[in-house]
Amino acid sequence: MRALVVCLWLLAGCAATSRSPRTRDGLNCAWRVCIQMVNTPAGRAYRAENGEPVPATVTLTFVSPGNLRTGADRPIERVILPRSSRILVRLRTVLRDTSVQPDVSVAIDLGSSTTEADDDHLYAVPFGGDSRRELVQGFDGDVSHVESMRYSLDFAMPEGTPILAARAGTVLYLQDGFTEGGTDPDLLEAANLVVVAHSDGTMASYGHLTEGISVAVGDTVLVGDLLGVSGSTGFTGGPHLHFHVGKRMLGEPGRTIPIKIRDRNGRLLDLAKGLLVEPAQANSR
Repeated sequence: MRALVVCLWLLAGCAATSRSPRTRDGLNCAWRVCIQMVNTPAGRAYRAENGEPVPATVTLTFVSPGNLRTGADRPIERVILPRSSRILVRLRTVLRDTSVQPDVSVAIDLGSSTTEADDDHLYAVPFGGDSRRELVQGFDGDVSHVESMRYSLDFAMPEGTPILAARAGTVLYLQDGFTEGGTDPDLLEAANLVVVAHSDGTMASYGHLTEGISVAVGDTVLVGDLLGVSGSTGFTGGPHLHFHVGKRMLGEPGRTIPIKIRDRNGRLLDLAKGLLVEPAQANSR
């Protein structure tokens, strides 16, 4: 099997970051999802192990079957449940010549399009402070939030505004240490961000934060817990918070999904551009 080919773009609205694959002990891994080829008496099997708290979607594409009978002309896609392992596919050997190796690429994406999101969950406002902030991009569509990023929200706010967890969950991924921001395409992968996994398998992304994120991967967060402070890192035209929830980190359908947000009095917000949003109450724990 040739080196793992993974396109892992974690979008934080106007900014994106990629995660390079790595190989260790014969495993091809991205995040905490690893794929391994296993020889069997009849041929070969491909096994996946998912150490993440959300499902993972793995796609095998046989560019050339080599000495294996793939049984399919299209990519083989499987979903691996959170913190579990499974055999993706078992393939029989059709040629005894083991030098004729298959040419296969493996794509890994966190999340699954089949996740059943809790459509009735009421998210809290994802920021604190003492001032209302304008929703400058809402669910009514805008220039940069199209197609897969359709259900993303941008809140204008000065740097240093507290960013709070809008729903309880586990910190799945973060990127920290960047200090620059602007419209230079070289900054596309330079946004500080936090991704929180929820109990229903969805994931929330909080993007463009200032360097010095307040949580670590694996931390459990409650509604209102401090994640970091707003900034203007990565590819952005100015300070703001990008926020979205999705079933998939990259793939479709479900890269972003519509959600409901309540204000501090429990009232539903109309998430349209121009709305002035009251800050949430920070958790005092």
